[in-house]
Amino acid sequence: MDKFVTLRLTPFTPSRPHPSPSLTPMQERPTGFSISTLSIRRHIGTLMLTLAVIVLGVFTLTSLQVDLLPSITYPRIGVRLDAPGISPEVAIDEITRPLEEALSATEGVIQVYSQTREGQVSLDLYFQPGGNIDQALNDATATFNRSRGRLPDTIEEPRLFKIDPSQLPVYELALTSTSLSPVDLRVFSDEELARELGVIPGVAAVDVSGGVGEEVRVTVDLDRLQAVGVGLNTILTELSDRNQDISGGRIFGETSEPLTRAVGRFRNADELRDLAFEVGGQSGSTNQDAAATVAPTSSQRVYLRDFADVVDGTEEQRIFVALNNQPAVKVSVQKQPDANTIEVVAGVKRRIEELRQAGVIPADMQLLPTLDESVFIQNAISNVTSSGLTGAALAAIAVLLFLGSIRQTLIIVLSIPLAVLAAVILMGAFNLSLNIFSLGGLALGVGIVVDNSIVMLENIAEGAGMTPGKDSRSRLTPKQLIRQSIASSQEVESALLASTSTNLVAVLPFLLIGGFIALLFNELILTISFSVAASILIAVTVVPMLTSRLLGIRKTSGVANFWFLRKFNDRFAAATRGYASILSWVLAKRFLIITLVLLLFGGGSFYMAGQIPQEILPRINTGQANLNAQFPPGMPLSSSRKVMDEVDRILMAQPETEYVFTTVGGFLFGANTNANPLRSSSNITLKPGTNVEAFVTRVTREFRQLNLVDIRLRLSPGQVRGLITNNSPVRGAEVDVILQGENEDVLNQAGRRVLQALEERATLTSFRPDADDRQPEIQIRPDLERLADLNLNIQDIGRSLQTAIEGTIPTQIQRGNRLVDVRVRLDREQIQQPSQIAQIPLFTPDNRLVRLGDVTQVEESRAPGEIRRINQRQVFLIAGNLNEGASLGAAINQVQSVLREIDLPEGVSVLPSASAESNRQLQQTLPILGGLAAFLVFVVMAVQYNSLIDPLVIMFTIPLALAGGIFGLYITQTAIGATVIVGAVLLVGIVVNNAIIMVELANQIREREGCDRRTAILNAAPQRLRPILMTTITTVLGMFPLALGLGQGGEFLQPLGIVVFAGLSLATLLTLFIIPCFYILLHDLMDWRPGRKQTVHLDEEVPPLPEVRQEVGSRE
Repeated sequence: MDKFVTLRLTPFTPSRPHPSPSLTPMQERPTGFSISTLSIRRHIGTLMLTLAVIVLGVFTLTSLQVDLLPSITYPRIGVRLDAPGISPEVAIDEITRPLEEALSATEGVIQVYSQTREGQVSLDLYFQPGGNIDQALNDATATFNRSRGRLPDTIEEPRLFKIDPSQLPVYELALTSTSLSPVDLRVFSDEELARELGVIPGVAAVDVSGGVGEEVRVTVDLDRLQAVGVGLNTILTELSDRNQDISGGRIFGETSEPLTRAVGRFRNADELRDLAFEVGGQSGSTNQDAAATVAPTSSQRVYLRDFADVVDGTEEQRIFVALNNQPAVKVSVQKQPDANTIEVVAGVKRRIEELRQAGVIPADMQLLPTLDESVFIQNAISNVTSSGLTGAALAAIAVLLFLGSIRQTLIIVLSIPLAVLAAVILMGAFNLSLNIFSLGGLALGVGIVVDNSIVMLENIAEGAGMTPGKDSRSRLTPKQLIRQSIASSQEVESALLASTSTNLVAVLPFLLIGGFIALLFNELILTISFSVAASILIAVTVVPMLTSRLLGIRKTSGVANFWFLRKFNDRFAAATRGYASILSWVLAKRFLIITLVLLLFGGGSFYMAGQIPQEILPRINTGQANLNAQFPPGMPLSSSRKVMDEVDRILMAQPETEYVFTTVGGFLFGANTNANPLRSSSNITLKPGTNVEAFVTRVTREFRQLNLVDIRLRLSPGQVRGLITNNSPVRGAEVDVILQGENEDVLNQAGRRVLQALEERATLTSFRPDADDRQPEIQIRPDLERLADLNLNIQDIGRSLQTAIEGTIPTQIQRGNRLVDVRVRLDREQIQQPSQIAQIPLFTPDNRLVRLGDVTQVEESRAPGEIRRINQRQVFLIAGNLNEGASLGAAINQVQSVLREIDLPEGVSVLPSASAESNRQLQQTLPILGGLAAFLVFVVMAVQYNSLIDPLVIMFTIPLALAGGIFGLYITQTAIGATVIVGAVLLVGIVVNNAIIMVELANQIREREGCDRRTAILNAAPQRLRPILMTTITTVLGMFPLALGLGQGGEFLQPLGIVVFAGLSLATLLTLFIIPCFYILLHDLMDWRPGRKQTVHLDEEVPPLPEVRQEVGSRE
């Protein structure tokens, strides 16, 4: 037998020296810097810093801005102009096209969308997300100012602004009164209510819309006007020139220096009747059929009362606002950007109540809020807070169950509010607000926060000899407990830092990828990161400090002797032994087990992923429904009102309806009033607890029974205003179809064909045209030679035509603190037919009377109600909303399938769908973000462990977690959207934590005892079973209330909660068995070399001075 010498190489670990004879492994004297060691030794300093965190956190929490949405500046700039009296086709040439050409040169702009209506021009500049919108706004403003000289003088002051949700109204209310007339109701809203609410701190603007305003009407009788020989333009000029005061300067006298002023302003409407006109002289009457000219009469003076009626009354109402079928006025309150929404709305409500108590608001006046963002925010805060508290309570119960100690449970429970307050301090430092996104991040952080604290506390308690269910007090002296706490805390500190680092780097890609997801979820990701950072800070400072002191108290509550806890711990100890036995069998069959798991969960995940619906963002129940009505061209406004009256009757008859706010003849939005006789809308506020989707489905069926011809009624659930997920110009639509072409007639025909095909074959979506059809138009074509002979031009005809039909406002009357318009126009009854337009009088410069029909030809035609263009080419927009239960991805595929089957005429093309592109980018984001997050997690662990194999072992938990997440989404049929992607990426960082603490302990046992890896993992896994299950259960229970999606706003974070809940649950179950298999398998694979027993790998730390042990044996 041959003698041989074996040299065994023992890896050298600087951070964990070999135990000295005087210290057990758990009592080794730590070396190097350690935060937990410093916190335990400097316990007074740690306590003071903790109090500082509490004080600063509470102060920051009370001063944080509270809002519905984060401070988002979307990559858009809006331009709005009012051009009274200009038709769409004229405005395109004179206003829209010059602005499109100029603004398209703005740096970074990718699309220019214009919408031109009668008297209104709107342009939207679209940019890539992430650009400098403030600089773009400055550039656009400078470009507009340079182009101002090319625009007509009649346009009013333009508005250029960023698209920012903070500029939207936060509170809107409708006023009705039985004692006040509509005009008095409007005056009260303008003069009393708006002025009182405008001075409330935090209020930026108060806008009043709807109702009917004051107006002095000068109604000219056409026959009498022609008889006296006064032109319409002369009336306008005299009213404007007469209604003014002119300063004469100051008289410098010896005793005084008074000012002088020529007073000419009208004091009331009666004074207008005495306005004098000089007529006669060279005036005469000429027409195209008579060669003779009537001899002029002598010069004489006539008065306005001789040919016009002056009425101090109201303007002609074209937009009708009603609350439950009662005439109403709408008041909108906009807050300042940095104001607290809840405080602003509370101040408005408080001031309204004070005005009612003081008698300023009449007793019979009803003020009902049609929009109250503070209620939604408060409900969302309450729901998220209750979810967090419920999760914390469930986590506390789980900790008490596992640890069997009220003292230890109290330490864990205290770590939750401390971590939340620390996260709040960071939120304040980064100027974040409390909103549905950041609150969701705090709620998610509750489950994550306790994980690190549990691992730290459980390890210290175990080192102190406090076995759950058996030993509820430590037998160590206080000094020994402190030394042991230092050693135990250092033992897991590196693992906690590694696991926390993985959580942080997993969400880092969200802040780097950009796009609309980064805009919307930036504050959610930051808040989660702050919570995770706070959790590790608390876990390595406050928790070991409190544990090292509180566990030394000899008195005990005796709760560990409670029979239920004893039974639970006995059963858990038995389960741990059973788990060790099963794990031993699994390791023996590891190839078979791994193969079965990969086939079962891998194949199942691929199948289920294809069956899960898709969306951009989940629908949030706002407790409201919205109805939009679209009427056929040429339909009188009176007929539209009758239809909406019937619609309101149906809506108010529903048991779920609380009140209905209706606008007929246009739209009201804040300070913007858009008159459009072909559009109407209703906002339905429902009673709490109403199923909005079921309400919409049932009422839509009732609307179909009305058999309305060419009238479109669309009822949809209310949406959170201000949420934009793509750059589509089609607003309020989940699916958009955009056709573009050069020829307007061909484009409209193709658009109607496409719309009809979509309505017939695209069953997952309800479609509507996003623009009105061409409407009747009377065209007045001038005889240019005749005009030249009479020294007239097209401007003279236009001014006379506008004054005769719509009326012109040449001046205003001062009435108290307000100005009342004076409108001059012909009697409505005299201009009701196209033929009567020919009788409108014109006067030549030499004061000869000419009728409009003498110099023009009147024709009936059709003209566009509005013209929409993208990048200076006309488009036809089709908007679609998903039917109940439809998937966005399936709906988009269905639409694209229908479009491929349609043969479009030459020159008409389909533009890329913004919603389809947004959905495609979102679905592609999941693998990109997931892969990037997994890579960063691997990098962090490789750096932490200076190894490639152990991080690779740990990484195998990620596909297991994603399989669990897909399984949860499939079971609940939750759509894959942006919140699911956030949850999946967050899951990548969370799920590796359990594997980290298991693998790290296995390596420690192997280093300490020199055993093989199978023995090490068989010892480590049962030891880590309790902390793994505790951390998993607390995290899962913390997510459970979010996964239920209860309460207002709960739907938003529900998909995220489901992904983390299901993914972490399944991954933990599989981690307990699969990770030990991979741990042995990969190391055996790397260790295996033919003909060699030992190999030193590049990923292992090579000892500078290896310990040499001599063994003598024999070889047979």
